[in-house]
Amino acid sequence: MKQHHWTAEELEIVRRDYDGTGVGAQRIADRLGVTVHAVHGKIQFLGVARNTGRRAWTQREEELLAEYIGKYAISTIARKMNRSLNSVVVKAKRLRLSLRARDGWFTKTEVCEILGVDHHWVQRRIDSGELKAGWNSDCKPQRSGAAYWRITTDSIRQFIVEHANELTGRNIDLVMIVHLLNGELN
Repeated sequence: MKQHHWTAEELEIVRRDYDGTGVGAQRIADRLGVTVHAVHGKIQFLGVARNTGRRAWTQREEELLAEYIGKYAISTIARKMNRSLNSVVVKAKRLRLSLRARDGWFTKTEVCEILGVDHHWVQRRIDSGELKAGWNSDCKPQRSGAAYWRITTDSIRQFIVEHANELTGRNIDLVMIVHLLNGELN
């Protein structure tokens, strides 16, 4: 399909006539002879999309979320903050907050993020015994993902101290490593 070049008059029609509904967007598309997707793109570009009723997060709410995230279940946090579950989960991810409370251990995936390496690299260290890890259930973790490795903060700390020369500074989570080495995470 040939790309449509929008005129100033057409943009004004979108601004003026868009009523915030899909039907309204379709009417505009029919009138201008473009696809409804093109109209939706212009609606977003022009910033005339309807208000969805979403509240922006305040700095104080972000601070409370960071404080609550390790103490309460997501449903409790959502209720306390008068937010939806989805809103809390998405904001926590955007702020790079862990969704589970720390109790002295990490999964292999989390160790990969901390050390800035891929899961094969970590698995080789587990298999060789350089990084001590246990199973989190009755069975050894397999590719199916039914079980996962449980790696204690002490094991990670010991590995970092003994194998620091294997870590490259570009991808590591330096803040988390400092917390681990200082014993702030137990």
